[in-house]
Amino acid sequence: MTMKNFDIPANFLSYLDTGKLSITCNDSPTVNFHVDGSTKIIDIIDIPIELTKMPGLLKQLSEAKELAKDLAQKKTTIEVRLRGDTVLKLGEKANPKLAKIITLSSNIEITDLRKLKKLSDEF
Repeated sequence: MTMKNFDIPANFLSYLDTGKLSITCNDSPTVNFHVDGSTKIIDIIDIPIELTKMPGLLKQLSEAKELAKDLAQKKTTIEVRLRGDTVLKLGEKANPKLAKIITLSSNIEITDLRKLKKLSDEF
């Protein structure tokens, strides 16, 4: 795999109003992005590169609180999927239920804890 250096802002999804973007590696899909109204969807199919170890899942979720709050104020939702299955919603359309106890946020919904943990472990 050859990576080229280029600058994409970390929040580039917020600039998409319509459309789709797919990222492939060695002709295999890795990440698909698409916009469905005010919802920005990130579908992680495969992570073909090794990433440095990230903080634990609870730490990552607590750090996402401000992003989720900002998204809700902008009437936007980011939905994170793992191989097509929704695992996390941040922003306006999040319905936290029990996750509110863990995240202390009204704007973070964990829809599948097992798959979210699996996704976190892959990172």
